[in-house]
Amino acid sequence: MLQPDDVPGGASAPKTVLVVVDDEEDMRFMIRVTLARDPRLVLLGEAASAEEAIELARGLQPGAIVLDHQLGAGLTGLQAAPLIKAAAPNAKILLFTAFDLEREVEAEAAVDAYLRKDSVKYLLAAVDRLLGLDPVG
Repeated sequence: MLQPDDVPGGASAPKTVLVVVDDEEDMRFMIRVTLARDPRLVLLGEAASAEEAIELARGLQPGAIVLDHQLGAGLTGLQAAPLIKAAAPNAKILLFTAFDLEREVEAEAAVDAYLRKDSVKYLLAAVDRLLGLDPVG
C-alpha cells in the first residue's frame, strides 16, 4: 500500500493524503486533475462505491475525502459518511454532489463541508480551506 513517503517529495514535503469517491470514472478523473494543482495534496485512493470508500479510509487514514452523494447501488454518500468517519476519524469529508443537500449536510455531523458539482471551479479552494491550507498561488 502506498504511503505519503512513497510519492515524489517524500517526507521532505508535507503532504495530505486524499481519497476520491465517485461512481463515475470521468468525474473521478476531473477531481484528480483539479486537485493535482496543489502539490501539498496527494491522491492515494479512488473508490466507486461507499463500501470501497470505507475500506480505503480504514487502510489509508486520509486527511480528506471528496465524497459524491449518489453512488449507484448501495449506500449514498450521506449514509456512508458516518461509517467512513468511524473508519478514519481524523479524515475531513467534503460532500461533492450534484444534489442540493445543504440542509441534510448540516444535520450530518460526519460531513465537514459541502460543495455542489456545478461549483467545481471552487473544489480546490474548498479542499484547501477544509484542511486549513493557504490557497495555492
